[in-house]
Amino acid sequence: MSWEDAWNSAQPKLATVKDTLRSLSSPNSRIIRVGQLDSELLDLELANLLAEPLRKALALINASLQRRFDPEVHLLIQATLYRLSVWNSGASYGAKLQGLRYVTPSLPHKKLAPSGLPRKILLLHGTLTILIPYLHNRIRSYGLSRAWPDAPSSDRKRKLWDLLVTVESSYALLGLASFVTFLWNGQ
Repeated sequence: MSWEDAWNSAQPKLATVKDTLRSLSSPNSRIIRVGQLDSELLDLELANLLAEPLRKALALINASLQRRFDPEVHLLIQATLYRLSVWNSGASYGAKLQGLRYVTPSLPHKKLAPSGLPRKILLLHGTLTILIPYLHNRIRSYGLSRAWPDAPSSDRKRKLWDLLVTVESSYALLGLASFVTFLWNGQ
């Protein structure tokens, strides 16, 4: 019997198996939480790897330039990675390596990015994950360089510093609650 005859004789059985598999309900595709955490770590590591040559180049020109523009270098790398990954394909590079991607419910009449995700959601996500941390870093550095924490408690600068510390603490507490919730139910 040739391989063609064997193939042809196996076709009815293969068709039966395919039909049986189609009729079964698909398993609940539950994303492994470790993969999500690993993807974030991979993204951070990639950003640091890409930023390091720029930091070294700035340090060769002038060491103070490297310190002064380090947040901007980080912002540039993060924004570029976001545009080339999440905006264009719906997943960060770390998420792609883990086989993950962002999904949203399909909403009719929404402007979509090349990834197929709504532009407004991606803009909001990018603002919250890239721009807000950059602004926080800049405000904190500015306050520290101008000795806001050491100002008298009645001074406006000290009150702004105390507000910043309160917002940071609240953000950390919400982050902890979100992380525990994520570990508890995966969402």
